[in-house]
Amino acid sequence: MKNTHIPQRKSGYALVVVMFFIAAISSFLAMLSFSSSQRSYTSQRLTQEIKAKAMAEAGCEFGYAVLTSNWEARYDPTAFENDPGSNQVTSVQQPAFSGEAYEVSYANAQNDANYKIDVEAVGDKAAMITTTGSCGSVTAVSIVTMQDIGGSNDDGSVVSGEAFEYAILCGGTFTFRGCGSMTSPSGNAKFHSNGALDNRGSTHAMIDLSSSARITSGKVTFGGDITAPSFGLHKKAKVLGTKTQTAVSTVEIPDIDLTPYYNWALQKGEVYNGYSSSSSYSPNGGILWVNGDVNLSGGTFSGTIIATGNIHISGQVELAPTDCAFAVASRDGDIQVAGQAELNGLIYAKSGSFRHNGGGEIAGQIIVNGDIHKGGNSDIMTSFASNVPSPPGGSTTTDHIAITAWQK
Repeated sequence: MKNTHIPQRKSGYALVVVMFFIAAISSFLAMLSFSSSQRSYTSQRLTQEIKAKAMAEAGCEFGYAVLTSNWEARYDPTAFENDPGSNQVTSVQQPAFSGEAYEVSYANAQNDANYKIDVEAVGDKAAMITTTGSCGSVTAVSIVTMQDIGGSNDDGSVVSGEAFEYAILCGGTFTFRGCGSMTSPSGNAKFHSNGALDNRGSTHAMIDLSSSARITSGKVTFGGDITAPSFGLHKKAKVLGTKTQTAVSTVEIPDIDLTPYYNWALQKGEVYNGYSSSSSYSPNGGILWVNGDVNLSGGTFSGTIIATGNIHISGQVELAPTDCAFAVASRDGDIQVAGQAELNGLIYAKSGSFRHNGGGEIAGQIIVNGDIHKGGNSDIMTSFASNVPSPPGGSTTTDHIAITAWQK
């Protein structure tokens, strides 16, 4: 007897195979679709992270630019209201910081990326900017700290400095010889030598003296305090003030930019190649610039002499500045004063030494990078007046804001 169910059984097997095939294809397509959507999500997330980080960095850059142009903006939220890349700004003062911190938020008009800036003043000299960039659901934070490291004039001149607190400042060694005196009617003058200081003869120093190396002497009188790491005083030397043996830091000799003074003298027609004179003179504009050496042997000079070479003053010379702190200044040479010369103002040797002989006197201030030698019957300092140089024609002061840390 024949079995009539065999063909139906084969058809059933075929249907099962087809169903398994369809199920496999469906699973593959589902997996492919999930993988594709996952890659799309990952790509979108990565894009948002990049945008958020970029916005955080941009916020720090913008904040730093604002504070470098106006350091006082760390107390002023309105200073941040002109960001060209934003279409909406909200400033929120945070009372908890007593006016020393605030938050500014920006919404970017081009896309969904934006950032907010938190500005905090840290005393008078520092500030911290924290920016939070966001895009979609992703945020990134960047922090920059900065500090005001001091000011200088735009022309490179000196604004202030410890050097100008001294009546006499010597970068090398100082030797007193002959007679005469160093005094200050105001009673507050100081002298400092980065090198050794030796006082002999009958010169009496009636001001406070300090040396970063050693103070030695003959039979002289020190009218003020003396301070040094070591001493070698004559047994009959007198110290009317306090003698202190301790380490003494060196004092930096200011490197004053003399270029503005040259430009001024050039503009006024007062630039010379070498200069010698025994008669009175008043330079146009108050400054005489000399390329080379200077020799004055008489007369009254009403103004300032600045030379690239040596300056030698002898005889009956009177010199006093009119529109400038400098009496005389040498850029590359030495300065020597002899005879009965009388000088008022700042004597400055940028790289050289200073020598004072004869019977004249100096009133003002002496700052020398090299050595100082005082001899003869001269009074090297009869009165002290601080003379901080300021270039002619005026100048503007700029704060220097330096980044101290940047955390990305």
